[in-house]
Amino acid sequence: MTDSIRILIIEDNQNYLNSLKQALTLLEGVEYFDGYGSFEAFRNATTEVPDAPDLILLDINLPGLSGLDALPELKRIMPSTEVIMLTQNDDYPNVLTAIQRGASGYIIKGGSVKDIHQAILDVHHGAAVIDPRLSRIVLTTLACTPRESQENPLSEREAEVLSAMADGLTKKEVADQLKLSYHTIDLYTRNIYEKLKAPNNAAAIATAIRKGLI
Repeated sequence: MTDSIRILIIEDNQNYLNSLKQALTLLEGVEYFDGYGSFEAFRNATTEVPDAPDLILLDINLPGLSGLDALPELKRIMPSTEVIMLTQNDDYPNVLTAIQRGASGYIIKGGSVKDIHQAILDVHHGAAVIDPRLSRIVLTTLACTPRESQENPLSEREAEVLSAMADGLTKKEVADQLKLSYHTIDLYTRNIYEKLKAPNNAAAIATAIRKGLI
């Protein structure tokens, strides 16, 4: 399938990596691209990779360089590739760090294949995904963080678009809700990223909530 979302996995638990690989081969619209047990193994083999995957499932607790520390380099060498963090740890500060460093999603291991599949599809279509078991405490923490006093750089429509994305809507769903074209929503989104100096939806949402913009 030429339109399949190509998934690369960096996960040190070989059994879990194999399970994900097997699941991805059965899911519609996705395709297993490659897998590595550490970031160093991935980095050493990158010269053999013909092109970048669409999305990376990245374990947060890797041997050697952790997933959190590897994330900035991954985003540097593959800026258009989305990254979803995988973890057994529900420590919310790691979620915030991952978002700040460019992750588009954060899900806890042990979730159903259906949930992982949906997270992949949502991120690929422009949504930010945080496991429901983490989202409430993360958003509460951001909302309780002392807010910087400043003029809102977002236009009323941009704030409306970002608020809808904070509710978990994809770009297409926001376009349908606001009765605008997908192209228009994509343009608003790029303006939002530039104004908030954010690499993706998740970071833009976190920044906007912290600053009290939405």
